[in-house]
Amino acid sequence: MQETPMLFPMSSVEFWKQIKTIMEEVVEQKLNASIKKELPHSHLPEKALLKATEVCQIFQVSKPTLYEWMRQDKLKSFKIRSRRYFCRADIEAMINHPPVVNH
Repeated sequence: MQETPMLFPMSSVEFWKQIKTIMEEVVEQKLNASIKKELPHSHLPEKALLKATEVCQIFQVSKPTLYEWMRQDKLKSFKIRSRRYFCRADIEAMINHPPVVNH
């Protein structure tokens, strides 16, 4: 293949390396931006398991309210020794699809 002359102060190999690097950076920025849009609950801690106090802060409710949700099966939890934990995925699901309030 015949090399096309270019009016840049660099070799064509170097030019294409720079283009590739720029494209990779742009794609990475776009991917990161789309991931942030898909995770609207970025205020949630990154841990897989959350403590009751953390869940109370997320929903801005008291512990008695949280325990009432658990009693009503609106939110699942489990105990490890004397502590109660909640799965981050369950919290995100509750945020995305809040339970129906019966009056």
